[in-house]
Amino acid sequence: MREIKNTQKLFINPDMQLDEILKFMQLGQEKILVVVDENNKLLGTITDGDIRRELISNGVNTASNAEKIMNPEPIYSNLENRDNWLNILNSNGIEHLLICDTDKKIISIFRGSLTVDKNPKEVEVLIHAGGKGLRMGKEYKNIPKPLIEVNGLTLIERNINNVINQGFNSINISLSHKSDVIAEFLNKKYENNTFNLIFEDEPLGTAGSLLKLTEIKSNAEAILSINSDLIFKTNLSNFLNHHVELKNAITIGTARFTYQLPYGVLSDEDNKVIIDEKPLQKFNVLSGVNLIDASYIKQIQFQKLDMDELIQMTQDMEKRVGYYDLGSEWIDIGNQEKLEIAKRDINFEYRFSSFQRNDLTI
Repeated sequence: MREIKNTQKLFINPDMQLDEILKFMQLGQEKILVVVDENNKLLGTITDGDIRRELISNGVNTASNAEKIMNPEPIYSNLENRDNWLNILNSNGIEHLLICDTDKKIISIFRGSLTVDKNPKEVEVLIHAGGKGLRMGKEYKNIPKPLIEVNGLTLIERNINNVINQGFNSINISLSHKSDVIAEFLNKKYENNTFNLIFEDEPLGTAGSLLKLTEIKSNAEAILSINSDLIFKTNLSNFLNHHVELKNAITIGTARFTYQLPYGVLSDEDNKVIIDEKPLQKFNVLSGVNLIDASYIKQIQFQKLDMDELIQMTQDMEKRVGYYDLGSEWIDIGNQEKLEIAKRDINFEYRFSSFQRNDLTI
């Protein structure tokens, strides 16, 4: 925990373009920039997560400025509330707390680190690694998608390291396409591992391997299901606690996705034409990370099933389905463009942070 007093280096104006924002983010080395007006009054903040969300939504060639990318409602406090700063950080799951005066001018920034419960969890992790990667292009046609590297670390390693470093040690991996290649890689990379490899003779769908897992691990209570082509950072213990407290059959992990329409939108109100120029559309999208009650899965008869079908089936049976916001540190490597986004210099390694490559940061 520390208080950043030299905040001027983190100030940017609302018209700054993305390329310059990226440079300032790296130079500032604090994983946050503060958007201010001509009087240095707070307008919003930009974190590397905000930049990532913009790139995911609008592509690597986006020409957005700071005003569009920023969070216009950041959490802030004041000097009089100093004793409560740490509690504000932890209760809101944030790393930066802006300290402002009565005119919303920045005095300092209180920076902490997200605390992670690394105690062992009684949860079965199921990483789905059977995809063919058909949208990854010719360059990767001979590489199993889970073994594609992003800045020196494969996608499947990132997910394995992520869960292990948060105390989720019972790891199961479903394999189909080029399963022997992936299995050989894992056994070399993680010597003496205790991974349980589930081989699918035929693809079982995004939820089909859940049933196989419950047959193998008959005492399983909860299953953390993760698609292997994701890069994400969230507090999985909080996700688990949310799932347990609400007694959900399924808790869907969602991610925030923002899309800017390329056209002005016309509407009619009280016989007047209203034009909204290139509006932003915000969605909660399926992240590919879910928590499932294992006892519920054992009650269902199915062989091949996709996750959306399982969710619908669950609701038809009047079982409880909820969702949990994983935050903005998420990207689905669904195609080559998304892979290039992940490799950009705002990258997920946080080269300028204190995290290590195999730590919680993916």
